[in-house]
Amino acid sequence: MLKHIEEMPAGTLGFEAIDEVDDDDFEDTVEPVLRREIAAGRAIRMLYLLGPGLLEYEGEALGDQLKFAARHAESYERVAVVSDRDWLRPALRVLSALVPGQLRAFPLDQLAQAKEWLAQRT
Repeated sequence: MLKHIEEMPAGTLGFEAIDEVDDDDFEDTVEPVLRREIAAGRAIRMLYLLGPGLLEYEGEALGDQLKFAARHAESYERVAVVSDRDWLRPALRVLSALVPGQLRAFPLDQLAQAKEWLAQRT
């Protein structure tokens, strides 16, 4: 499941992957929030937290996120992915090519720094 993180800096969004994440999770939880931000003309500054509570992340769910990002690439300003999982690196390389904004990976012990980076104005 993907859970909305409430404690985020102003102007940023956060989602945490917990247990098993499937393609419906992105569609039901994340996509509506992103669509509202895009419709309001706000740039997306988003954090994804993939911590120790994540058991499985289905490929279809990741594919849906990549497709959405590609369709709305101009809306993404910054994306921080917080995780210690090695399998995520190839997906992040693909996402960084699709999204013209800034994408950074942070280890779990730098969650606070990831939030600070998202909130910084350039």
